[in-house]
Amino acid sequence: MAIKTTLKVLGVAVAFAAASQASAEGNRYDRERYYHSEISVAQAYLWMEHSKDFKNVPGQAKPVLVDVRTLREYAGGHPEDAYNIPFPNITGFSPEQTQDPLKFYWMVYDLVGGDMDRPIMLLCRTGSRSIRAGNVLANPELEAATKDRGLQPFTNVRNVWEGYVGLNLYAFTPLPDPNKPLDLNNDGVINTDTADVHTQTKDANPDKDGWRNFAGLHWTTRIQKPLAYERDPGLYKALNLTPVP
Repeated sequence: MAIKTTLKVLGVAVAFAAASQASAEGNRYDRERYYHSEISVAQAYLWMEHSKDFKNVPGQAKPVLVDVRTLREYAGGHPEDAYNIPFPNITGFSPEQTQDPLKFYWMVYDLVGGDMDRPIMLLCRTGSRSIRAGNVLANPELEAATKDRGLQPFTNVRNVWEGYVGLNLYAFTPLPDPNKPLDLNNDGVINTDTADVHTQTKDANPDKDGWRNFAGLHWTTRIQKPLAYERDPGLYKALNLTPVP
């Protein structure tokens, strides 16, 4: 009898703990999401690399990586095969040009040839803007510009969790301690963002967990016409960015 009572009490305690434990959305900003899921920079990179052989594998849809950062940020470095469709801002300079959510939706639609099930991965600086972009694609009814237009949702959208630059990570003591950022590259200091391509863009920071930083994944500054915003490399040249000496 004592054993049964103890087990019953333990069961109630476990159930209470499970019920009281809050569940975050999964993206690092705990924002509401309607897209498929999160994906790490490592997974995104491997998926893109493996997909180069998909043309020889029947039924395998090649994923698309869309960089939603501004023209200025994209010019300062991006994953090699990433398309640039800026959202919600376009140039990265003041006064800023904002991207129409409806135009963004249709540009992605054209990119995937109307295949609403095509795997789409969205990348921004830290995984924030890409959340909103993912929600626009997965649930067009959320935005006033795309609402009540009968737009179909994209079913296979993923948010690249860390982003291109990333954020600092913190020691667990036992919870993340904002007073204890991690020195990931073990150089004795917590590094700040620095410019290493153009003076206007500070993306380099080995203590941040993004694509080009701690993850150490391949990136390039080459602007290819098929991948450029509106297929126009001239838009980036018109920014007159200043190279780092």
